[in-house]
Amino acid sequence: MNYPFSNQIMRSFQPDTHLASSLSGYVYREEQVKLAGEIAACMESGGQLLAEAETGTGKTLAYLVPALRSDLKVLISTHTKALQDQLMFRDIPAVQEALGIKRGIALLKGRSNYLCPHRLEKKLTDATLEKWARKSLLKVLKWGETSLDGDLSGLSFNPFAKGLGGMFTATAEQCLGGKCPAFSRCPLFKARQAAQSADVVVSNHSLLLADAELKSGEFGEVLPVFDCTIVDEAHSIPELACRHFGRQIGLNRLTGWANDIQALLTEFGDEEALTKDIDRQFLKVLQAYMDDNLKATLVAWQPLISQVESRRQRNEDAGKIADRALGIAADMQSMIEPAEGFVAWHEGSGKHARHLLAPVETGPVLVEKLWSRPCSFILSSATLRISENFTYMQERLGLNDAQTVFHPSPFDYSSQAMIYAPRHIPAPNEPNYEAILFGEMEALIRASSGRAFVLFTSHQMLRRIAPRLADNLPWPVLVQDESGSKDLILQQFRKDTHSILCGTRSFWEGVDVPGEALSLVIIDKIPFAPPDDRLLQARRKRCEEKGGNGFFDIQLPEAIAALRQGAGRLIRSQDDHGVIAILDSRLYRKSYGRIVAKNLPSAPKTEDIADIQRFFTVYP
Repeated sequence: MNYPFSNQIMRSFQPDTHLASSLSGYVYREEQVKLAGEIAACMESGGQLLAEAETGTGKTLAYLVPALRSDLKVLISTHTKALQDQLMFRDIPAVQEALGIKRGIALLKGRSNYLCPHRLEKKLTDATLEKWARKSLLKVLKWGETSLDGDLSGLSFNPFAKGLGGMFTATAEQCLGGKCPAFSRCPLFKARQAAQSADVVVSNHSLLLADAELKSGEFGEVLPVFDCTIVDEAHSIPELACRHFGRQIGLNRLTGWANDIQALLTEFGDEEALTKDIDRQFLKVLQAYMDDNLKATLVAWQPLISQVESRRQRNEDAGKIADRALGIAADMQSMIEPAEGFVAWHEGSGKHARHLLAPVETGPVLVEKLWSRPCSFILSSATLRISENFTYMQERLGLNDAQTVFHPSPFDYSSQAMIYAPRHIPAPNEPNYEAILFGEMEALIRASSGRAFVLFTSHQMLRRIAPRLADNLPWPVLVQDESGSKDLILQQFRKDTHSILCGTRSFWEGVDVPGEALSLVIIDKIPFAPPDDRLLQARRKRCEEKGGNGFFDIQLPEAIAALRQGAGRLIRSQDDHGVIAILDSRLYRKSYGRIVAKNLPSAPKTEDIADIQRFFTVYP
């Protein structure tokens, strides 16, 4: 079928065009041009496209050019804030200028990114607010008076790191919407207004899925109606969908509600008896929750509903708090008696307990709530295939009939990289495992003179190994959750080209460190999910009920997908060289090891560390 818009887009990338001569660093890439044409054709036809574009293909430019050249209203959704900001403040302005066009662009983030003037002003009237917190909130108030967008990234400090963010942001449960006295000054409402009138909106997956779940609220839909939705970093959608289409109860949610009702009763000034009653009843809720008894927690919660319902008519805040109480009760009930197709479980205990509910299969839910919209959908990622096949991800996403395309990386892994996979690493349950694992890591990092990511599959092993690396190596060792925020750690890592970064799953994807700062990626084990993961167990059971194999059809593909993301941190440009080390002898000992190995980059493989040492003498 002929698609005129697709042909026009492909011509835009030719070496003799204005784009090629005006866009800084532009290089003609055949795979990028093909991908851009496929995206444009999908936009024209209103279809669904799954596109795996390996690192270096240039997928961002491949979807930006058709998005900016079309006359459709387009949503671009990303997983990470880093890519969201990169698109909004660097890539889109540069491409618009190079193309000589000017479409209206808007950035839309989730609620927790915006100041809520109403909650800030209410909190500042709280006589119990501590002096240090009041001082910080006054700074926020002054900043808010001059901020153009109320985006909290404009603050000079991280309010959530100080535990203050919840005081002047509003969750969906807390927001009064159009009935709020500060509605005309609401940064979130203004951002949504800008998105309504924009041609292209840059947002994130959390907001996309929240919109799919909520459909409407005080503002109508969370997002406007789009003609085309481009989902970058699409491999993360199924996991996020479990969270957004499920439910969660934690102590913070319960105490947050209790704090809000007590603050409201204090504001009323004439509810002393009710305040005491709610205090006494909430202590019963806490006791039941600390005992890990969700049924008893729900029983203790019911009187609180009656108490707040009796004050619903006093003002809008009271009505909202009553609605929240009902919502919490409904969520607890849904976890006690999960609906067909959902699984409930809890993690931790006591004050650290979390009760969760999630759909066993995300595909059907995504079809119902998202893909059924009259809109073209383009999903792209560097890792959508397992063993060169899209089937697993298509089922997870519910896009079994979508068009699929693959575009290989232009990088030459055979000359740019090497894979180290030693046979002699013992099983994790053997007594000498940790000592040998540490020895391998130390030897590898010394060979590369630092410049390493050490990616762990568990926080426990991170906490055991990272301090030993710091004690034994002459270079700085940056540790997740200990050396600052993720952004700060990455900033320090890029600055000190011999540093070592130790992290868990949050560093396995969405991290881009081209150049000599990263020359070694160590992965401690094949990243299988824990066997006691209740959601995984439910997914395996459902798979086997359909005649499948729970391990080979569910657990192994999940591990391979995560491994591909981790290995993908290494080679980020044509000038990069480095080593991927996978310290797991199951690659040789288990029958599935060959399947895992098949999904690794096509670089030379060795089990001799002397080869790695020689590699780093060639690429020091």
